[in-house]
Amino acid sequence: MGLLTVGPIMRAAAALACGISLPFTAMPLENRAIAAVVTSVIDGDTIKVQLSEGPALVRLANIDAPEPIQAGGGGALRALHARVIGEDVSLYVVERDPGRPILAVVFLGDENVNAWMVKQGHAWADRRSPGQDYCVWEKAARSLRRGLWAEKHWVAPWDWRMLQRDPLHFVTDYSHASAAGCLREIGANPAFDD
Repeated sequence: MGLLTVGPIMRAAAALACGISLPFTAMPLENRAIAAVVTSVIDGDTIKVQLSEGPALVRLANIDAPEPIQAGGGGALRALHARVIGEDVSLYVVERDPGRPILAVVFLGDENVNAWMVKQGHAWADRRSPGQDYCVWEKAARSLRRGLWAEKHWVAPWDWRMLQRDPLHFVTDYSHASAAGCLREIGANPAFDD
């Protein structure tokens, strides 16, 4: 199967996140939620699930959590593990490309787990993907000093990964980041890599 990008899924996930109920009968069959059981948590934004067709790796869309060996990464992994391990979840697929993790918005009942990770301060809004709400939630978590924001200094996960490859990589100072600044950055940074 080639790259699959599904706009209606994100609209449905956003509607659910805002408390708006959309009947699944109103969406085409391929846009329905995929039922899964979380079997393990790899890091703060990657889980392994059991689908009806077998196991799959899922990357949580719209967020970027610190790596497990990065400051804040262990906390992100533990928070996600405590929230979803062994749980029945619904996946709203954003991209599905053979050989890569499924990119999805994960719901535990009516709760958007991706959003929960940002709201609790365990993940950054992913600057590669749209999501005004994620930028606002990140800023709110920063202001409340939740999760990784309780620390005095932060290195964005994308900068941290680049530093592992190039010790001379310039690290952006996000100490005064705003929701508006986050929105301006979306899609503008080619340095991202998982």
